[in-house]
Amino acid sequence: MAKSLKCGICGALFRNVAEAQNHGEVTGHSSFEETTEVIRVMKCLACGKPCRTDAERDMHKRFTGHAEYAEQTEDAVINTEVEMKEARDAMEEDADILRASLGKPPKAKPKAEGGDGTAGGSGEAETSGEAEMVPAEVPETLLQEMEDMGFARNRAIRAIWFSKAVSSVEAAVNWLMDHDNDPGIDEPLMVKKSEAEGAGEEGGGSKEPVDPVEARRKVEEAIRKAREKREKEEKELERQRELERIRAGKEMQKLREKDDELALKRIAEQRKREKEEEARAREELRRKLEEDRKERRRKLGLPEELTEEEKVREAEKRKKQEEEEAAKKAFNYVKPVSLLSKMRTQLVDLKKAHMAGVAGSSGEEAFKTACSTMLKYLGNIAANPGEEKFRSIRLSNAAFQSRVAALPGAIDFLITCGFEKTDEALVMAADKVNLDLLNGAGAALNEAITNPFFGVL
Repeated sequence: MAKSLKCGICGALFRNVAEAQNHGEVTGHSSFEETTEVIRVMKCLACGKPCRTDAERDMHKRFTGHAEYAEQTEDAVINTEVEMKEARDAMEEDADILRASLGKPPKAKPKAEGGDGTAGGSGEAETSGEAEMVPAEVPETLLQEMEDMGFARNRAIRAIWFSKAVSSVEAAVNWLMDHDNDPGIDEPLMVKKSEAEGAGEEGGGSKEPVDPVEARRKVEEAIRKAREKREKEEKELERQRELERIRAGKEMQKLREKDDELALKRIAEQRKREKEEEARAREELRRKLEEDRKERRRKLGLPEELTEEEKVREAEKRKKQEEEEAAKKAFNYVKPVSLLSKMRTQLVDLKKAHMAGVAGSSGEEAFKTACSTMLKYLGNIAANPGEEKFRSIRLSNAAFQSRVAALPGAIDFLITCGFEKTDEALVMAADKVNLDLLNGAGAALNEAITNPFFGVL
């Protein structure tokens, strides 16, 4: 026998069909199946509240601070066919009530056959008067009171009829508060003639007169209570839906996290297998190379294993190769990012300082002239790093004085590029030539010349 109903989308367990229906209304899930899984309940030892999921337990713990729980199981058996039949019967009853409120006869239900093969009950003995539809009749005093309160006539008749009000309109007003948005509520109410006659007999007789002021007060009080009750029920329903939405969301989040964890495990296992296969492939290659080496030595008439003298030569050869590789790495310059950033900052400050001191286009032209001159100096060194004449700039040179030295900060830029200042010249030693640094400085100078927004943004 089934012990629970399981949602085929999120995996939540439910004790009966009603809980599954509520879950479907909140989440939109419509796939459920019977299962023998037992519903696990964690009961709070402090207040006794049962928590059916880890998410519900965590939320209760966060709001109350209760930390001790005892795990229990609900070992109940559900009969899905019976519960589904009860749910269908309830839906048919609601449909009959709705049809009656619209003035339509209830849906005919199949009747059991009698012993003579005819339908049970009254069968064809029903009179035409019982099936005849007539307008519903209600007490005129109550109807007039409802109309005086502002309710439409057809709406008031329905409220009095279905609430079975006799001496007070309070029940009718409560019914209207609950069915205010029903379709066809303003249509004329038609009922069976037999029901109308029975209602007339029940409503007959003399009734004590009701004070209009007191009746209105009671009606207003009934309206207020009905409104408060409906608002309270709506708030509670909304709260339950929000809790269910939060629980379903947390369950889905845990499922996603579990899937992600499994995916990561699969990726790690795949990488481990690939590494193991790669190691086996390297070992196989090494073994084949060793066999080829031994085969070649056998063909040459040499022993398979290396002699001590050959081992020494192989060791020296490997050491020499390692030294050569280390020497190559020693002369492999790393791009000096900090120096390039410093040079760019110097150029920006140089442009801003000169533009602020010299107004008009002449200041910008002087800055570009200085950048062009320094770019030429650095370009000559990069193209001919062994030529000493390109690595020396006389400070007394007229062109250098007018084009470069006249701008404060330009000499500092050249020093950052690798020049050293003496009393008579700027000199760059041969071992200080860094092509990566010179290329970076050249790119910064070229940008300062060609980009009109250099140093502005």
